Amino acid sequence: MQDGQELRWYFSVIRRWLWLIVVCTLLGATNAFLVCSWMPPVYRASTSLLVRVADSTDDYTAVLASEHLAATYKELLTKRPVIEVAARTLGLDPREIEKRVRVRLVRDTLLIELTAEANDPHLAMELANGIVATFMQISRESGSIRGRDLIVVEPATLKPDENPVWPRTLRNTALAAVVGAMLAVGVAFLVEYLDDTFKTPDDVSQALGLDTLGAIGRLAKGEKELVMAAQPFSPVAEAFRVLCTNVRFSSVDRPLRTFLVTSPGLTEGKSIIVANLTVAMAQAGLRVVAVDADLRRPRLHQLFGLDLPEVDTGERSWWGLSGSLLEGCTDGRLHTTQVEGLRILPSGELPPNPAEMVGSQHMQKLLHELAQQVDVVLIDSPPALPVADAVALAQAVDGVLLVLKAGHTRREAARHAVESLHQVGANLVGVVLNAMPTRRGSYYYYYSYHEYYGNGKGRRKRRWRQ
Repeated sequence: MQDGQELRWYFSVIRRWLWLIVVCTLLGATNAFLVCSWMPPVYRASTSLLVRVADSTDDYTAVLASEHLAATYKELLTKRPVIEVAARTLGLDPREIEKRVRVRLVRDTLLIELTAEANDPHLAMELANGIVATFMQISRESGSIRGRDLIVVEPATLKPDENPVWPRTLRNTALAAVVGAMLAVGVAFLVEYLDDTFKTPDDVSQALGLDTLGAIGRLAKGEKELVMAAQPFSPVAEAFRVLCTNVRFSSVDRPLRTFLVTSPGLTEGKSIIVANLTVAMAQAGLRVVAVDADLRRPRLHQLFGLDLPEVDTGERSWWGLSGSLLEGCTDGRLHTTQVEGLRILPSGELPPNPAEMVGSQHMQKLLHELAQQVDVVLIDSPPALPVADAVALAQAVDGVLLVLKAGHTRREAARHAVESLHQVGANLVGVVLNAMPTRRGSYYYYYSYHEYYGNGKGRRKRRWRQ
């Protein structure tokens, strides 16, 4: 993947998962804010003490003695006798005072800093000053220190604008929002890494090395599948017209008249692609025949609403493709449709050996005869991987269109399908990416066009040109 493509991929992933990133960011920030709001505030007060030894002619000895005294006083400040006296004076529990008081030596100095924390700023100040006062009183009474050995440099005071040191609501909220966003981005890229389905034409090009001739939008729930007839001015219908144009100009060296449309697996929408593409070609002025060569699960007759004759196996009254192959003709088996220039050859009775029938010489002859009568023949076949029908048919047509369903078809399955078709010398013209989300990147233009030129109820102001 080149640097430019990789950067676009990163942005596309973030754009695709932007909703999750926003949700996780808001959830993290909201939770942190609520937790901080519920927590009681903690205030901090500090007092500083200076330790020195005055009675010495040697400065180094004085400093060294002062350092030892400072370390000793640091330990004594939080010993049990001092804590208990201070607790009785302030009316607190000695165990609570031990948890709230911290003493440290200021590095490279002879200063001792005592810090006290409490839920009330007055209590924190009284606690810090009270412990120091209690310690100095006990030490003087016991004779362990002299007046100039320990000096209060800065007593704890109450500031008018005193803010709690905990919780830091603004900082915690911002950090939680950042962490939520980072987690969401990580999850998004992990899902994208583990998801090996096709989502964009770039995915098709990188994985298969094939061009995407058309990107068809996902049909809305309840929308008719033959969208070219039901909603001819919708964005999806315009996408089929673009596909029609790209298929027609997919070969410059020689005209392609017979196309096989298949897919790697089931439920990828190949029959819907065939039905709408044939209508688009017919509306473009071409004479088109759609052949339903799926002799296992045919669908074209349902999509076009054809009333097919019942089969009387006792009298051998065959119809459709299976009957044409058995009798070697197409007379009377091509059904007209409401679309001018479009005829359908339905599947006919389902045979026990469909792969042998579609791969027979009769099938090749039939396709040759149909190609002589019309401009384009589109053939709907079973999927390429589960059965051998599509691979057998691929040798008898001018070109093959591979239908992939966005977010559904796996790359490994598509690679196997392409390899199977290439092994028999099939001419893979390109890919049709079906069921793309209509509100995503590459489909934005279709919807912009739709909104600008109307909702399809009236006449279009101008034709799509590309």
